[in-house]
Amino acid sequence: MRSRSRNSQRSFGWISALIFNILLIISGIVVFLIIQETRNARGAEYEPTSEAITATQDRMGRMFADLIPSHENNRQYWAELIDAEVRQGDITSARGFLLSAPYMLNRQDAAAVSAAASTESTGQHDDRLLTAAKLFLPDDVRARYERSVAPPVMSTTPAAPADDAEANTETAPETEEDGLQSEALIEDETNVAPEPEFFVLGDARDLAFQSAGWIRGDLTDVFALSISGLGLIARDGLLDELELDSRFFEGASLLKTAIRADRLAPDFERTLRDHLERAMPEDTLRANLEAAFASNSNLLIETDAIFAAFAESVDQPRLRIFISDLERLAALNEGRATVDALMLIETISSQSDLKRAELISQAGGDRAIALAKHYGEDALNAATTVMDWSMKLISLIAGFIVLSVLMGLIALSTFTRSFHIPKSSPY
Repeated sequence: MRSRSRNSQRSFGWISALIFNILLIISGIVVFLIIQETRNARGAEYEPTSEAITATQDRMGRMFADLIPSHENNRQYWAELIDAEVRQGDITSARGFLLSAPYMLNRQDAAAVSAAASTESTGQHDDRLLTAAKLFLPDDVRARYERSVAPPVMSTTPAAPADDAEANTETAPETEEDGLQSEALIEDETNVAPEPEFFVLGDARDLAFQSAGWIRGDLTDVFALSISGLGLIARDGLLDELELDSRFFEGASLLKTAIRADRLAPDFERTLRDHLERAMPEDTLRANLEAAFASNSNLLIETDAIFAAFAESVDQPRLRIFISDLERLAALNEGRATVDALMLIETISSQSDLKRAELISQAGGDRAIALAKHYGEDALNAATTVMDWSMKLISLIAGFIVLSVLMGLIALSTFTRSFHIPKSSPY
């Protein structure tokens, strides 16, 4: 009997071990599939999808609500925040707090603001919400805000009439040669790329002076110099392998402005410098500029050689990563003042932060500026990525739970049987 019991325990031991190992292998495969499906369900991190924008707006609302201390009157404290921003001249943040009224006011006032905004059917929702929220401000604060946002009064004095002789002057008839010249000028103007709305990269003369100073040994920010040169040669059509639009120039201008204003976080600036260094190495640029200055005596007038030196220093395929950075920065400046965009840029420390800033900028508008001003880099925590729970993902998770339960039962059964002491036979 004792020998039969031992054989039974041995059989159970190797069978349970075999089943446990098989389940363990299957569990590993299931875990791999869960990770893969989770990545597919989440999609690109912090992409501004409609679900991510809605979730980010809700998270921003909770953060605005947390700004009001529990012992304070909601409406009074909210009005004081708006009044402080108006007095400082920060109308964008004041407008952000007004748009956050449904989250910052108490339940009754918030419901009234939302109802008033929903009653109107004309205009955008934010405009209706802004109008409704202003009704809950004290009279003096509302008047101060209205004065701050009112357009400047234009002079109504009529312009002086032109001289009769000048008004009655007849234009000379256009000759055939003049007509051909006019057509040529019109054709040239149509071929010129449109100027971006925001361009602070200087001109060819500025680039020549700064490049000459760098070669002479003057203290020069090579990063800012490279950005200016990159923008100028791109506008001159020397980066023909790349399809560049106004976002590239606006992003470069915004980045240079942030450098001048010292609004870049050190880690983020280091990342951008590395991206540009890979596409436009500093040593290569210096060598090309030295060669250009050595072979030309008057580069302050003949700037084509300077442009050529910058263009020859660029590895255009490698420049795409830096171009993507500039386009994301330009998205932060879309529809707002540069000083407000710098408020968001100041919170960025990494590539992931840049994506999060872009998401809260698109989701919150003026709310994003107010949030960044009062929360700093923590404002980026409002950015939310929403995961799509597909049936495949749910089934994989359920299967993993079942496998885990089975392995747990086998392990528990093996553990208990290993301490089982068989009864001694009377024979």
